Amino acid sequence: MKRSILKDSAIEESRERFLSGIGVPKKEDFVVDDFQRQAIDNLANGIDTLVVAPTGSGKTFIAIEAMRHLIKQGQHAVYTTPLKALSNTKYSEFQRIFAPDYTVGLLTGDRKIEGDSDVVIATTEIYRNELYKGSGRYSLVILDEVHYIADPQRGAVWEESIILTPHSTTLLMLSASISNAEEIAAWIEETRNKECRIVMKKERPVELRYGFMHPKFGVIPLADEKGHLSPEVSHFYGSLSLDETGTRVKGRFDRNGEREARGGRRGGGRAQRGRDGRGRGSRRP
Repeated sequence: MKRSILKDSAIEESRERFLSGIGVPKKEDFVVDDFQRQAIDNLANGIDTLVVAPTGSGKTFIAIEAMRHLIKQGQHAVYTTPLKALSNTKYSEFQRIFAPDYTVGLLTGDRKIEGDSDVVIATTEIYRNELYKGSGRYSLVILDEVHYIADPQRGAVWEESIILTPHSTTLLMLSASISNAEEIAAWIEETRNKECRIVMKKERPVELRYGFMHPKFGVIPLADEKGHLSPEVSHFYGSLSLDETGTRVKGRFDRNGEREARGGRRGGGRAQRGRDGRGRGSRRP
């Protein structure tokens, strides 16, 4: 009984450490980050900009300020996302920010609301389809989640959106996971025959933690402080665990919670264009 109590106590302590700091942050004055200011200045001068920054670092703020600058001058902007659900969310968010002073529209496969608005939120496919029709009415085009250019099935949509967007339009491309930004920016410059600047932030403002929802113990850390798979998780799956390919591997993780593979960590995050520009995106190992 004593061992069981000690074990439960250790699990509770590890859970408290894992969940510490989660909640509503205290209110503080907003301070524009250097990378945000740099990107906003680029866009104000009509320079295509690729922003690579971790989730939660404030990439959307860049888009909002860039749109605000343009629509005050009577110009139009479109914000594209890869998902209808995300487009709906951004539509509600931008309605709160820009309305009633400016109009906000939504274009997805399911909904069409005021498509000629000052700010339009659309799925990337819908924007690409508009380009097929010769539409070039936007002064600013924001391609959110631009790492989808690496997707084998949908990457062509992002490639064609970049290729077909008029030269006079300014592109803002946002991603948290592109690792070969220089290669992508060089291709954009070659394709559009204009400068594309990279703005990058590497520090993660929101810590990334890996956890496991255990059927008995609830939320617990996936790995301990030394990088070993938590005993409770290991016991749940047996003495060995399965990786994402179904291969049985020993349960060890690095300090970030990523699995250590034999011969080094698994790589990822490179976005690759099709060589002929026609959309054969893929991910490189």
